[in-house]
Amino acid sequence: MLHVASSLAPETFRLIYLDPPFLTGREQVGTREGCAYDDRWAGELDSYLPWLKERLYALYALLCANGSLVLHLDWRTSHHARVMLDEIFGRKGFMNEIIWHYTGGGRSKRRFSCKHDTLLWYSRSQQPVFNIDAIRVPYKPTSGYAKSGIVANSGRKYMPDPRGTPIDDVWDIPIINPMSLERIGYPTQKPLTLLNRLISALSSPGDLIGDFCCGSGTTVVAAHNLGRKWLGCDLSDAAIECTRQRLNAECGIKITPG
Repeated sequence: MLHVASSLAPETFRLIYLDPPFLTGREQVGTREGCAYDDRWAGELDSYLPWLKERLYALYALLCANGSLVLHLDWRTSHHARVMLDEIFGRKGFMNEIIWHYTGGGRSKRRFSCKHDTLLWYSRSQQPVFNIDAIRVPYKPTSGYAKSGIVANSGRKYMPDPRGTPIDDVWDIPIINPMSLERIGYPTQKPLTLLNRLISALSSPGDLIGDFCCGSGTTVVAAHNLGRKWLGCDLSDAAIECTRQRLNAECGIKITPG
């Protein structure tokens, strides 16, 4: 990641999505041969946090003036990362803490089950690109507002937007079903629905999107299909091969191995 970042022109990316290892303390193994990575860290936080901080500083320099970074973590380190991001971007750089809520998998009998990830959105500008109308969702069937609107105390009537309602900062998006055709066997693969929403909201067609831990290739596939330019890299040869094959199969882009 650092080698690639150092070779790129500064202030060129509109959006960088970073989905690094989560400090799970175990090897992450997918169902596809060779798709695995070691998420065990000697020293745990003492080694993980400096590793992450160095990379966040490098990626900050690549963002354009109103560019955004979304850091995807979970309960293990998201609170530490927010302090680091406040230092790098300044407190005014914080835009949102997005909760990705999902179901599936096992259930704990000793505590509340952990069924969400945290996406920290920071920007170099207090007015980043934000296309809220691109990611509206349908009103709930039980919504009285959606059916007949509301009347304010002033007497003015407000009618629902035919495009739907703006989403909030809690996103209910299912994880990828084990039997889904979208699943390619890479561990911790993120759903296209999640990246489609992020990219649609925080960038515009033609913008450059970066993913420096591209893993299964979801970000670059979503960016390409949404008309964005993209760059993806990863330390894992298996991740690069997964991404190459997905670009070929899903986007019609043929990239020669090696």
